[in-house]
Amino acid sequence: MRVRTFRPKGMMLGALLLVLALVAAACGDDEPAATTAAPATTAAPATTAAPATTAAPATTEAMEEETETTEAAPATTEAMAEPTTTTLAELEPATIQFWHVYSGPLEEAMNELVARFEAKYPQIDVEAQFTGGYYPTGQKIAGAIEANDLPNLTVAFEDAAVNWGRAGVLLDLTDYVHDPVIGVDVADFLPVEMARNTYLSEGGRMLSFPWTVAIAVMFYNQDMLSGLGFDGPAETWDEFLAQCEVILNDLNKSCYSIQVDASMWNATGFTFGGFPTIDVEARATRYGEEPWTKALDLFATLIEEGYGFPTVGRADEATANLSDFASQQVAYIMTSSRWVPFVEEGVAGSFNWSVGAVPQEFEGADPVTVLFGPNAVAFNTTEAENLATWEFIKFLSSPESQAYWAETSGNLPSRLSVGDSVEYAAFLETSPPMAAAWEILPYALSELPMTDEGNLGPPPFSFRVLQQDVQAELLTGNMTREEAQRKLVEDGATLLGEYYSNLFGS
Repeated sequence: MRVRTFRPKGMMLGALLLVLALVAAACGDDEPAATTAAPATTAAPATTAAPATTAAPATTEAMEEETETTEAAPATTEAMAEPTTTTLAELEPATIQFWHVYSGPLEEAMNELVARFEAKYPQIDVEAQFTGGYYPTGQKIAGAIEANDLPNLTVAFEDAAVNWGRAGVLLDLTDYVHDPVIGVDVADFLPVEMARNTYLSEGGRMLSFPWTVAIAVMFYNQDMLSGLGFDGPAETWDEFLAQCEVILNDLNKSCYSIQVDASMWNATGFTFGGFPTIDVEARATRYGEEPWTKALDLFATLIEEGYGFPTVGRADEATANLSDFASQQVAYIMTSSRWVPFVEEGVAGSFNWSVGAVPQEFEGADPVTVLFGPNAVAFNTTEAENLATWEFIKFLSSPESQAYWAETSGNLPSRLSVGDSVEYAAFLETSPPMAAAWEILPYALSELPMTDEGNLGPPPFSFRVLQQDVQAELLTGNMTREEAQRKLVEDGATLLGEYYSNLFGS
């Protein structure tokens, strides 16, 4: 690759290996293709805060749709459960329940991590249970809140954490994280991950903790590009369009299969400097600004010139771009790094391919992209269970566990020192696509409106729906770029104005 990159200590590149575990069912995928804020490409957080007796759906994921949204309640900081101790001489015996979204091979991998933890802490039993995707798990937690019978831990997105925090059932992790005895080395985590899990709208507290991440990347057919005389993937959008023209003229093929996805939409806009997408103080979007004019022009040009086509309306819409790439109908797709194992399986060695950064506006620019992924969210129960839950969260976030999960699941670690792990370094030596994604990771930005200190308030799911609806209309020719931009600005302001007024109580 010719992009200028930053290489954190321990990052390594190498040759190709099948990433081991695939998601057996859509409801078990941790891929946020429909996230409200972050992350995602593919699981969408629910919307706003729920009252103390009911919780809004946590998140939806790739193959599921959000069916209900609620308005945010005013912050109730006094309702948030605080730890009763921040020191730990010895863990007391405890049994903790962990509701998660991982099925098939990923459930087996999670069970292995649980077994390792229990071997380290024999006085703690972890009852890990697959409870469906993010949406059904959120529904189950809503029922558990009403029944006052919550688990100790789940994985969820930021809007769900706000909902449950305002319902008064979360375990505030702030003191645990920063405790001198049982805390963690926060400097070893991706800065964006620590900020993403710090909720400025909720008093700057850590209502969740980093678990796993993925980023938006570009998959490319190296054989197709080499056959046309290109020495590698496009690094700028101008170069991308030039390559697309050659591919169309010489091979009579479009170069890009475009999936309607808010995270890929954001990733494209971010390359032009269009981040963040939301101005929280103004209660409005930034879609009327020049970076998004350029992004809209790019998408419209791709369709108008025949360089790309949308997968909207196809029976296999959720994975159509992967199929198009594997069958060599296109040279490029842009999607989550989480899909590397699926592309590997689909291509099955029929051609040479890899992963690179999403094209940027200017040559030599940092490979800006988006980051998404679920977080660990704990519920307040008893002192012994809270401490045991925190130890389990720390174990899952340890370099060793992060390395194992990253190899097995196709996700990326949220902890920088994983790059120094012998296990993970060996894995990257055998998997150039994942090594490339790991190298790009430090430049990934959250889709949340954020500062360096934390997130300013996750937007509602309806905002993500707006993004994707407008993208679909633009790509199918039902809306001009001017109409698309106007709708994003006007409808975005209406949505966000009401939402943030409720979120902040004004």
